[in-house]
Amino acid sequence: MLEIKNINKTFGRFSIKNVSLTVADDDYFILLGASGAGKSVLLEIIAGLVNPETGEIFLNGQNITATPVDKRKTGLIFQTPAIFPHLTIRQNIAYPLKHPASRASADQVQKLAGQMNVIHLLDQKPAKLSGGELQRVALARTLASDPVMLLLDEPLSAVDTPMKSGLRGLLRELNRQGLPVLHVTHDYEEALALATTMAVIEDGCIVQTGSPAEILTHPKTGFTAGFSGEHNFFKARIKSGNAWISSGLNPEAAVEIKLNEIYEDGTANILIRSKYVIISVDQPHMSTVNNLRGTITGISPSRDGYEVCVSGSIDLFARITRESMETLNLRHGMNVWACFKASSVDVIR
Repeated sequence: MLEIKNINKTFGRFSIKNVSLTVADDDYFILLGASGAGKSVLLEIIAGLVNPETGEIFLNGQNITATPVDKRKTGLIFQTPAIFPHLTIRQNIAYPLKHPASRASADQVQKLAGQMNVIHLLDQKPAKLSGGELQRVALARTLASDPVMLLLDEPLSAVDTPMKSGLRGLLRELNRQGLPVLHVTHDYEEALALATTMAVIEDGCIVQTGSPAEILTHPKTGFTAGFSGEHNFFKARIKSGNAWISSGLNPEAAVEIKLNEIYEDGTANILIRSKYVIISVDQPHMSTVNNLRGTITGISPSRDGYEVCVSGSIDLFARITRESMETLNLRHGMNVWACFKASSVDVIR
């Protein structure tokens, strides 16, 4: 088990701030964040490449905060694997072994190459390999060092799409065999495909931790909601049973959002899932109690149809089918209504 306690590190204007997290023995732990959020720096601190200013790191109960890189038993793999170009794949995999020329080492290399499906590449040089093949070689070489945990820094970002599925399956299998994994990525779909536990990092801080389902359904910040493709996330004030959101057109004004339940007055986050937002060309006469008038300022193709942005007192995004798009004849600059039920509003505190 990996435990990180109150890690801090400053780099000029950027800093890792009071980061704590725990990776259990059976975890495939995904650290999700945008570029520059601090994912890779945190991984390098855990691996020992960067020293924290304050805080502690424990691996299987042992304090490794001051332990040299080569003594930590963590296998670190970067986005672009550092494979030795002058060595064959066989020699690369054997490199961490104490006696690479021995019969036992040769057997170990053969076993790892088979596990990574690169036996047919053993006598080749790295220059001829694809990104996916190089990552398999990097995994085999890292496993040869007998790590107690894998640290993966965007390991699939340089891999062609057709090969990603196979590598994901390989990483999942390594985890199922008992190897805990801490994997950093900016790819939300990759995170959902692999994670048993997930944390979101923003500007050097962990802003949310939980299962993928928890983070997907109950994002705690607009940043987290945006990763799941949801844009209708607002900071609001609850008063007299309804939510009030500051208007983008007039910051001193507020837009009233009717809620389905009674909440205690105070600040809150409001999430309105775009799949629940209905677009109406005519003034609505329906069960929706939240009906906001605006102008279509964006239409983007999506997996299930289109995502339409309606800009008025606030910006609202709606996901609609291709059939609805054609029936309503929606276009840029068109005045419409964005409508949603009170039951479609999530209040997150």
